Amino acid sequence: MELEVLPLLEGSMAMDLGSYSRPSVSNVNSKESTASGLNKGRAYFDLGLRHVFAYQHEQAARCFLACLSVAPDCALAHAMVALCHGPNYNFKGDAYYDSTDYPEDLEDDAEEEGESEAARAVWKDMASVFPCQQVAARHARFATEKVESLRKINRRKRSSPSSATASYAAASKPANITEVETQIILAIKTLTLHPGIDPDLAEETVGRPFADFMRRIFTRFPDDPEVAYIFAESLMVLNAWSLYRYPTGEALSRDVAEIRTVLEESLTKHPHHAGLCHMYVHLCEMSSNPGKALPACKALRTEFPDAGHLIHMPTHIDVLVGDYESCVHWNYYAILADQKALIAMPDTAHTVSFYFGYIVHNYHMLVYGAILGGFEQRALQIARNLDSYLSEELFLENPDLTAYLESYAALEIHVLVRFGRWEQLLQVQLPQNPHLMLYRAATIRFARALAYANTGNTVLAKQEADLFDQLRSDPSAENRILHNNTVSDLMAVDAPMVRGEIAYREGDHTAAFALLREAVALQDGLNYDEPWGKMQPIRHALGGLLLERGHLEEAEEVFRVDLQFHPKNPWSLTGLIACLKRKVDGDGSHHNSTASSPRPSSCCQKESTKPSSDSPPPNVNTPLDDAISQTTAAPTTSKIPATPNAENEIEEEINKLEHILIEQRKSEWADFNVTAPCMCCSGKDLTHTPAAVLEDEKMDVQF
Repeated sequence: MELEVLPLLEGSMAMDLGSYSRPSVSNVNSKESTASGLNKGRAYFDLGLRHVFAYQHEQAARCFLACLSVAPDCALAHAMVALCHGPNYNFKGDAYYDSTDYPEDLEDDAEEEGESEAARAVWKDMASVFPCQQVAARHARFATEKVESLRKINRRKRSSPSSATASYAAASKPANITEVETQIILAIKTLTLHPGIDPDLAEETVGRPFADFMRRIFTRFPDDPEVAYIFAESLMVLNAWSLYRYPTGEALSRDVAEIRTVLEESLTKHPHHAGLCHMYVHLCEMSSNPGKALPACKALRTEFPDAGHLIHMPTHIDVLVGDYESCVHWNYYAILADQKALIAMPDTAHTVSFYFGYIVHNYHMLVYGAILGGFEQRALQIARNLDSYLSEELFLENPDLTAYLESYAALEIHVLVRFGRWEQLLQVQLPQNPHLMLYRAATIRFARALAYANTGNTVLAKQEADLFDQLRSDPSAENRILHNNTVSDLMAVDAPMVRGEIAYREGDHTAAFALLREAVALQDGLNYDEPWGKMQPIRHALGGLLLERGHLEEAEEVFRVDLQFHPKNPWSLTGLIACLKRKVDGDGSHHNSTASSPRPSSCCQKESTKPSSDSPPPNVNTPLDDAISQTTAAPTTSKIPATPNAENEIEEEINKLEHILIEQRKSEWADFNVTAPCMCCSGKDLTHTPAAVLEDEKMDVQF
């Protein structure tokens, strides 16, 4: 039977996921036994555990099943199969419970002579749908049954008369499951006790009881790294992506302090534990001090060479501390690692596998970092590489994938918008099935509206904006996601943004700014995600246009707030520096300009000749968490610094900001000349190809 397992795991065993091994696992490393199956079982178990930490849960489940094929008395392996099929930090709540209920999987196959239900399940579940609540429940039950059966066997063994024959027989019998493993098994059974449960009842009925059970285990066994990991994640699943309010660092749950204590205390004992480091990055990324996770990031980057998701995870912190170059660099290596996974584990890493979502996430994060960092060629190369695989044909053949994958098929469009490639955007072909490729089609319409507006054709811009609105009204937009946000919510941000750009081109600046502020408010209201739900901050456009119209104080505040969310990004650095220089120079308005007097240099291409509506807008209160003031004074016409000291302070800040910007632009991928903050900045011609991006053949991952 084992020989049937090996072909499924040969590639997996060639992956370098580190060398971690749990110190002790019952009935796979018995010193008394020399049976080769126990040694092979231990190898499969350790490999499964490494895949769990790498969030390759489907492959991990197969490894634990392989362990059971040669070491059927390893009860913890059954429990780990159940845990792999259960919810996790990235797949929880309604999304998990609504999509993993397969009642038919409770039906057992006809029993073959001499074969137990658990043995049959090992082979059946190698090819089962993944993840599946019923598979989780089945293996949690097998684990607890194994604990009880071994207790009975060993009680009889101890009560038998002592003899040499009896002693030899006793030594060859499987041992009892250790107490810590028994408790882990019972906790996991609590989590999986009600397959098919109403999602609204899941947290109260199984999620919170599971975490409470794990807390009791952690109290008894605080030095066990797997106990710490499972406990911390059990609490984090209950608060997934809602741990802190970013960027204030306000805890959003009573669980947060306990999660931090468990992870930080455990990391002092096990600083290179992949699971603990992984969870700590997720904890810190929403906190007021994401850089605190950098030591954990170092371990994830260097100690698990073929674990793509673990290599990627530190880039969650990179973007939050403004290190966009590292974000691009390490996601590149994550993509290469996952290329190896695609070859080694084609059944569990291919396009329609569960893990493929993590693969596209690496691309998404790389493009996001490149967009924020001003690395045009790198962003466009990787976006087009991914878009070529997320083809219309893929979704025609696998329509179920549209709910969570189709939203990644618009990355190229976002790049072209960010770098103001209007003519290229107008040549992008629309999908043949716009409602199948809903987000891509809508994003193209949105981008075409911006392109027409920025090239002076507001009539066609409005037509495209209307077509965009028609697409975003498609009911399926509510059921499609880009990780933590629905496509409907993402497009709701774009709607006032594009109308604001059009209004600006028509000269209705009051309406334009109101619409752009509304878009910023909606963007701020999106669920926390990494990367953020929108590929570029709308504050860049708002700030750039405010600066152009001479609203220096609000523009300055917009850029300062953006730099809190996206530190060191060259777009807002450029905008803030321009604001401060104009404050020093006293150039704050063009209100008195005439036909013969020059207007300030535009960062947004052409403007309409329609008379300007530039009167100060009224006080507007929008849900921006009070991050910026919505009261806009009339554009300043005199030098703002009232004293030489104030002016010197501004000059000093300008020098510091310019130094940061110069350092940021030293990146090997910094090929775009960022001269203004908004998305219609001028850039280098696309025919320019820096040496750093001449590696297409390495990135040509065949999904």
